[in-house]
Amino acid sequence: MKNYLYVLALATMMLLSACGGNSTSSKSSNESSDKPELNIGYVSILANAPGIVADKEGFFDEKLQAETYGFNSGPELYQALASGDLDIAYAGVPALVNWSSRGLPVKVIAKVNEGKVGVVVNSNSDITSVSQLKNEVIAGVKSGSGVDIITKGLILPEAGLTHEDVTIQEFKQTNIEAAIDSEQAKAGILNEPFLTYSLLRGKEQIAEANDPALVIVVTEDALKNKPKAVSEFMNVHQSTIEYLNEDQEKANKVLVDVFNIAQVEDVPPEEVIAKAKEKMVFEWQFNKEDFQYYQQLADAAYELGYVNKKVDVQELLDLTFVEGVVKDE
Repeated sequence: MKNYLYVLALATMMLLSACGGNSTSSKSSNESSDKPELNIGYVSILANAPGIVADKEGFFDEKLQAETYGFNSGPELYQALASGDLDIAYAGVPALVNWSSRGLPVKVIAKVNEGKVGVVVNSNSDITSVSQLKNEVIAGVKSGSGVDIITKGLILPEAGLTHEDVTIQEFKQTNIEAAIDSEQAKAGILNEPFLTYSLLRGKEQIAEANDPALVIVVTEDALKNKPKAVSEFMNVHQSTIEYLNEDQEKANKVLVDVFNIAQVEDVPPEEVIAKAKEKMVFEWQFNKEDFQYYQQLADAAYELGYVNKKVDVQELLDLTFVEGVVKDE
């Protein structure tokens, strides 16, 4: 592992500690183990619950000599993939389209989850639909991010608007509610758990769209040279998703600790996480509709000018590595 990544991970840990996230660098204590080695990365967000829980509960170390890294953003994670410091990652589809268009040699081998992106307004707002936001300010997130592409490429067009019909100001998701409350923006775009936080605090949701969230991305080098390690990783990924879905009370406690979830209004932390997860589906298998939606996002990224050439999502997939990764329908 290159030294700069340790520095990056440390700096990221400091940033994430301030916002309730977490960053780790862990390695099996048994250096002589014959467990295969693998460098694993994830962005410390709720959508990455399978990776976070597997890391915190020690599931990776049961099968692998694992180096795990939590990052503050998708670009940081993809930079580590591009430099060869990561073998495998829990990564977002829109950012994958961007990096793949520039030649990043990776493949998608499994799904992580899907969720929702919501548009919210104050409860006393006269705005009841996205179409009414023409010429208004919307509190959004970083330009070119997954939520941004969903907003500009799907939510606005479905309401008969383009991104030129509104002003989208960038905020951290933690500050979007405050932007609405202070009337810096008429509406805000949020995903989980921030969408649930806002609804519990009285915001009204006027629209939503599917959030493709995350997939498992593996470098082509790791697929070729570390197939055993990748297979063991997938065993952990599948069992962790089963754990998340079947032992939710215990898994939710882990997530409350990781994200420093506080009580919202009169709702206790474990219930806040449970409500946020109601809008999310954790699964390792794809539906055929997933690929259509991924392509829709890739096309939107091209039309918005975020990538300079069209990307065929099918070329980014390796559906042969994991048996049964596409559901029979």
